[in-house]
Amino acid sequence: MLETTDTEALARQTRITLARNAASTATARRGLAVSGAAGMGKSTALQLIGKRHEKAERTRLDRITDSAFAPVVYAVVPPATTPKMLMQAFAHWLGLPVLQRATAQTVTEQVVSVLRTLGTTLVVVDEVHNLTTNRQAGAEAASALKQFADRLDATFFYAGIDLPATDLFAGNMGRQIKARMIVHQMRPYGIGSKADREAWTELVLGVEDLLPLAGHEPESLAEEAAYLWDRTGGSIGALRALLSDAAIGAIIDGAEKIDRRRLDATATDYAADEHHKAQAIRPAQPRKRGLKRAQ
Repeated sequence: MLETTDTEALARQTRITLARNAASTATARRGLAVSGAAGMGKSTALQLIGKRHEKAERTRLDRITDSAFAPVVYAVVPPATTPKMLMQAFAHWLGLPVLQRATAQTVTEQVVSVLRTLGTTLVVVDEVHNLTTNRQAGAEAASALKQFADRLDATFFYAGIDLPATDLFAGNMGRQIKARMIVHQMRPYGIGSKADREAWTELVLGVEDLLPLAGHEPESLAEEAAYLWDRTGGSIGALRALLSDAAIGAIIDGAEKIDRRRLDATATDYAADEHHKAQAIRPAQPRKRGLKRAQ
């Protein structure tokens, strides 16, 4: 994983949110929502945050190898989810058996009991845009998630695509959720300013450094930075996919290096391909960004 300005900001906000919730006796705890288009690295960022919190808590409490301790739990919201499907996702992560005839309430009670026993303090819920509250099942699932969060002495982090525009943040339920959430918006890298171009080039070199290519000249992709932005639209996910696929091709045919010809021959995802063909996307607002390897 690579440390970016987004992950640094999220790490800082995580520490603040966890400390605030630990000191609060109120039921309505503060949460964090990470929003953005597909391929911005939302899930990867939250997994990194979860990994760090897990390591820190195990070290702080001297429970490094304790299998009866789980400070972090991660679950993905299934498409067209129902309350039972949502709670089954948590049960699956925990390895809990769920009877087919079990009700959503039964599964919830089981999950809540186990999470309390395991000492969970951070719950990461991914793909929350799948909670479509304009349908009865989705609205019930969103309500179940809210009640679930209220019953646990834990901080909840959410990730999803364009969350402010989703059903989750609409209506009465949405107003309650928004009142508790800090939203971090992840955007594509831009190249509209010198600082943006330098940050993008630094990201390119960071991804390049991860590639296991025996014959590749280090930092040779710096001169292809503008080309790579045009191919990926500034998406870190698209960039990593493009360079990884190019590296795999180079390993398969024995070249062990990446150049412009190799990049031209490497396909990208459809969204990045559309950007490349249109060449009309507006760069993101200039902002200073930094990069280093995540620990």
